[in-house]
Formats: sequence, C-alpha cells, structure tokens
Amino acid sequence: MRIRILLAACCLLFVVVSILTKPTVSVRAQDGEKPKTGAVLNKGFQEVSGWITKSADMVPAEKYEYKPVDGVRTFGQLIAHVTDSYVYFCAHGGGNKVQWSDAVEKGKTDKATLVAKLKEATDKCNAVYSSESAQFPPLMDNIAHTNLHYGNIITYLRMMGIKPPSS
Repeated sequence: MRIRILLAACCLLFVVVSILTKPTVSVRAQDGEKPKTGAVLNKGFQEVSGWITKSADMVPAEKYEYKPVDGVRTFGQLIAHVTDSYVYFCAHGGGNKVQWSDAVEKGKTDKATLVAKLKEATDKCNAVYSSESAQFPPLMDNIAHTNLHYGNIITYLRMMGIKPPSS
C-alpha cells in the first residue's frame, strides 16, 4: 500500500513540476515569411520523384520484368503506372481536365522506353509544381500517390538485392 501511495505521490509531483516549469512563451512562427504552399509541394515532389527516377535508373534492364508474386505489377509496370499518374495529376494541377489513361503501363515496359517517358512526365510535372497558378489538391494527391508506390518500389528493390535511394 505504501508503494502505491509513494508512486501516486511521485506521479503527482511530476505533473505539478511539469505544469509549473512549462514555458510561458507562446509558440509562434519563426521570424520571416512562412514558406509558400507551392514551394512546400514542389519540395515534396522533388524528393519523391527523385527517388522514383533514381530507382528506375538503378534497376538493370533485365529486372524490369521482375515481380515478387503473380497478380502484382512488374517493376516496369510500376514505373509506368507512376508515369501515367504524373501525366494525370499534373495535368489537373495545371488546370487541364483529362481522363485517367494507363497508356504507358499498357505500352512497352522496357527500361529504355520507361526511363525516357518518366523523365518527360517528371519534367512536365516540375513545370506545373513551379507555376504560380497551380491547383494544389491534385498536386497533393500526386505526392501521396507517388509516395504510396515508392513504398512498393522499395520492397521490389530490396527483394532484388538493391538498396533504395532513400536509405
């Protein structure tokens, strides 16, 4: 019983000390301008698209047909799907209403073809992310979608014995 009372007293003392020593200064933004939303989104896209591009470059051409199990995309189809998503989301981010198309994924999925198409789609996205008139919601969706599939790519890379570029 004494141990419980002592433990409760220690907890109470900890809470009281925590409350009394709490800083009285309110948390506020650092001096200067807050970063613009577009710049923050651009940074996020640059990071994840850089990992996707490096992954596409790192994987040998003969491994583009690799898939861990039946019923999932090959590595090449995964890169192609991300490329198709860049075309879709960045078109919407630029104010162009387009329908989803999986043209790249349903086309040739060899390394030479996909690296070139990925670069082209990434360049178009970079222009939209840098635009002052960009629509933020589809660009945020693009970053989320790309991160999701970069997670898949990490798994594929590790199963192929390749260290992911973000590690």
